[in-house]
Amino acid sequence: MASAGAISQGQFVSQAPKLGFIGGFDGVRGIGILMVLSQHAYHNLYPSAAGIVDMFFVMSAFLIVSLLMQEHRDSNAINFRKFYARRVVRLLPTAYLCIAAWFAAALLFDRDRLSTLWEEALAAFFYVYELVFPVGLAAVDPEKAEQLSISQYWSLAVEEQFYLLIGITVLVAIRRNWMKQLAVLMVAGALWIGWQRWVGNTGPWPGGPTNENVMARGLSLLWLSRPDALMWGVALAVFNAYLPELNDRWKRWLPRVAAVSFFVFFFTMLMASGFLKEVADSLGLPFPYTPMQPPIVDGELQTEGAVYWIQFGHTLCAVSFAIPMLAMARMKGWWANRVLSWKPLCWLGRQSYTLYVWHTLFFWLILEVAGFDDILGEKTRVLFLVPVGILMGVPIYYGVEQRMMRVKLRFSSEKEVVDVTTGKMVDATEHGATHLGSKDDENTPAGGPPSGGGTPPVGEGPPAASDGGDTDGGAAEVSGSQTAAQETNQ
Repeated sequence: MASAGAISQGQFVSQAPKLGFIGGFDGVRGIGILMVLSQHAYHNLYPSAAGIVDMFFVMSAFLIVSLLMQEHRDSNAINFRKFYARRVVRLLPTAYLCIAAWFAAALLFDRDRLSTLWEEALAAFFYVYELVFPVGLAAVDPEKAEQLSISQYWSLAVEEQFYLLIGITVLVAIRRNWMKQLAVLMVAGALWIGWQRWVGNTGPWPGGPTNENVMARGLSLLWLSRPDALMWGVALAVFNAYLPELNDRWKRWLPRVAAVSFFVFFFTMLMASGFLKEVADSLGLPFPYTPMQPPIVDGELQTEGAVYWIQFGHTLCAVSFAIPMLAMARMKGWWANRVLSWKPLCWLGRQSYTLYVWHTLFFWLILEVAGFDDILGEKTRVLFLVPVGILMGVPIYYGVEQRMMRVKLRFSSEKEVVDVTTGKMVDATEHGATHLGSKDDENTPAGGPPSGGGTPPVGEGPPAASDGGDTDGGAAEVSGSQTAAQETNQ
C-alpha cells in the first residue's frame, strides 16, 4: 500500500538534506557490538553498557523517521509494501535461522533447554518477546531466567512493534501537518518514562515488579525495555527536519557540544563497571562507581538511600547520544565521523546484527558444550570469546545476511542508488535483481546493527538489534542512493 498524489498545500515538508552515506554510524555500531560481546563474556566488566540499547534505539528511530519523511517529500508517498518488505528481508532470515540452530544444538547437547526454547521461539516469532520474557526477568523469576537461550530477542520485538506503528503515524502527521505535535508528544512520553524509572517504577503495571502472571510480569518491567529511547529518536528526526542548512554559528557550536555529549555518553556506560572500580581501588584512584540496580524486596525496588544506574542511566545515554548523532548526520566532515569511519571498525559494525543475534549461541557452544568454561578465567576469557565469536559470525554474515541485503535492494524506495565502489548512480532494480549472483557482489560488505544466555538482571539487557541502519550497506556492491544508502541496513 502506498499513499500518492501531488504535494498538497498545508502538508509538512522536511527541510533536512538527504542523509546519504554516514560512515560514522557504522563505526559506532562496531564499538557497540564490541561492548556487547565483551560484557556478555564477563558480566562484571561494565553492566552499564546496557546503554548501548538506548543508543541503537535512538539511531534506529531517527533514521527510519527521517527516511519516511524524505520518501514522502520526494514522491508524496510512503510505499508501505516496500517498507515492510525491507523489514522482513532485513531481519527475519538471520533471526529465524538462529532459532533453528538453537533447536539443533539443544537436541544434540542439552535437551532440558527445549521446553523453554519452544516458549521463547513462539514469543520471538510473534514479536512479543519483551512482554513474555522481559528485561529484568531475573529479578522476579531467576529460575526461568537461567533457562533462557535467546534473551537478546526482546529488543527485536521492541523494534518490530515500533515499525508496525511508525509508518502510518508519520504519514498521518505529515498529511495533517502535525509533526511538531508528534515531536512534543514523543518528548513528553520519553520524559515521563524516564521519570518513572527515576522514582523506581519499572513499568505501568501497579504494584511494581511481579511474577503474578505473564501479562503482569511483562507490563511491570516494561520501562526497562526503553521505548523512550525510540521516542527520543523520533523527536530528533523531526527536529532535524525543521532545521535548515546550518549557518556558521551552528557549524561552530554543534560539533563542540556533540563532542562533550559523546564523552558523557561513553562515561555513563562505564559508571557501573565493577571491573574498573576494582582496578581504580587497587591503584588508589577515585572512581565514580554507581551500582547498577537496587535490591527488590516484596516486589518493590528499594531505591531509598542511594542512587542506582538504572534510575538515570538509560535516559542519560539516549539524550547524550542524540546530539552527536545529529552532528554526524548534518556535518559529515566532523572529526568524529572521520575517526569512526575507520574501515576495520565499520566492517565490524556491518556485521553487528549477525553477531548480536548469534553470539549467545556461539558463547554457549564454546563455554558449555566445548567445556572452555572450566578452562578460561572469568576475566581473561573476554580475550578469547570476543575474537572467536566474531570469526564464527563471518560465514553467517557473508552467507546469509549479505545475500538478503541484495534481495532487500529490490524493495528500495528509490530507482537509482549509488555504487560505493565507483561513486556513480546505478539502476537499483538491475543491481538488486539481474546483477544479483555476480561473484563480484559476494564479497561486498553489507550492513546491519547490533547479549550470554539467560536474562540479565534488572536494567542489564542486551543492546538493540537496531535495524534502523544508516550505513553503507552495499547490497550487490550498492550502498544506496542518498536514501537507499541508509535503507540497506534497515
